[in-house]
Amino acid sequence: MHILLRIVWMIVILLSSAAVAWFILGSTANFQLGMDLVSTVIFVYFGIPSILLITLSIVLLFKGWIPPSPWYIIAVSIVILCMLSLSPTLFKYVDTSGWLDENVTTDSLQITTDNMYEYQIELINLFQKNSYARLYLRSTSTDEEIRIPLDLPVKDIVVLFVEKNNNWIKLEKTSEEDIYIVLTTSQFSFPDEKNKN
Repeated sequence: MHILLRIVWMIVILLSSAAVAWFILGSTANFQLGMDLVSTVIFVYFGIPSILLITLSIVLLFKGWIPPSPWYIIAVSIVILCMLSLSPTLFKYVDTSGWLDENVTTDSLQITTDNMYEYQIELINLFQKNSYARLYLRSTSTDEEIRIPLDLPVKDIVVLFVEKNNNWIKLEKTSEEDIYIVLTTSQFSFPDEKNKN
């Protein structure tokens, strides 16, 4: 009976540890951003109790503790049930966008003045350490799609207002054929470098 209880206990410890690790990775986008308010509350109510129960369980198992009476077996069973009940919530509230999947924010689709391309800016994993921007282009004649990396300081963006119609960039045609200049609009401005600490 004690051997079976220990095996079940170890399996539950592994499952609970995986749930806590998965939640921390997901809520911080693999440590690319800080936890938001909702994730912090879930971590306080479900993650910290899980960590405490996991730690208690590991200490007792490593010390070779054997329940001396049926009451202790019931107590261990309650600890196991508590760990099992906390784990599903930690698995459920993991958001994989921004680390397993790209989190893409775009402005409205526009068309160049010569009607050659449809375009928009794509902000990837905004508000994260691994954020970057790229230009999406679609040729109106061939339907070919191109994504060009842009050198924009998107990591400096603190707040971005998303409205029904967003024109964050503008492509201006130059005198040369198929050469355009990318300009940001007033809807999409960056903090002044001089005002940065």
